[in-house]
Amino acid sequence: MNQYQLQWGIKDSLLGYLRGIEDGLIEADFPAAFEGNLFTFSEDSAASNFDAETATGTLQFQGTAKLSGHWGMMNIVLKNPLIELQNGAGTLLIAQGGILTPETFVPLVKLERIGDSNEYRTSLTIEGRLVLGEQYQVGQELNSLAIKTL
Repeated sequence: MNQYQLQWGIKDSLLGYLRGIEDGLIEADFPAAFEGNLFTFSEDSAASNFDAETATGTLQFQGTAKLSGHWGMMNIVLKNPLIELQNGAGTLLIAQGGILTPETFVPLVKLERIGDSNEYRTSLTIEGRLVLGEQYQVGQELNSLAIKTL
């Protein structure tokens, strides 16, 4: 059985902006990692059911990406990404993370497989726009993401 890893840089201009402000912070909570311009999330294989050939099923990943700045006024938390795909198209959701609703997921971006590759185009959902602080428009393309086989 394959083990998968999610790699995603979210949005280059957003990361660049945070690097340019005095209190900009880009970090990952274990088991996620951040290096260069990519967040890497490890799969929770017990919670996943995915067929790589057809790009169909669910992939549950673990870890948290955190982006913050402006002395706490900007605070973006992307926790435990969940990918749901049907024939190469679907959604990346993130855990809402509240104490009362830890298992509630919010759709962040729509996904569309790029050819037969392991990369997917991303476009922002209505909910995703709110998560990112309304900096971007619904449907706006963010960085493509990759689902890597380990």
